[in-house]
Amino acid sequence: MPQGHAFHLTLRCNSRQFLIAKALRRDVLLAVLKKAQQKFAVKIYGLCLMANHVHLLIKPTDAKELPRLMHWFAWYSAMALNRLSGRCGHFWEARYFSTPIHPKDHRRMLNTLRYIHANPKQLG
Repeated sequence: MPQGHAFHLTLRCNSRQFLIAKALRRDVLLAVLKKAQQKFAVKIYGLCLMANHVHLLIKPTDAKELPRLMHWFAWYSAMALNRLSGRCGHFWEARYFSTPIHPKDHRRMLNTLRYIHANPKQLG
């Protein structure tokens, strides 16, 4: 894992289902993300919650912690959201997508942030 890098992360709902379309579920995700931010000392630069996926632009204090952070976030949020909606089973797809961004590549950081914030417009 490259140290000092930010990461564009995408996490999709299982089978691309629209499992986070409701406002209450989004509130739960935001609360879990806040816990993760405190637990793993991560900076969050960008966030977009869509009906079936999440985009994040983050910078962990220690890049080696990224897999642990994402495992914890996926596990904790799945547990909370499944409990809330009375469902069981997989909530997220098995793998998250991660793209490292070099700390000096300011243009890429800005373009990624623009992409994340424009995502709802692109999908209508």
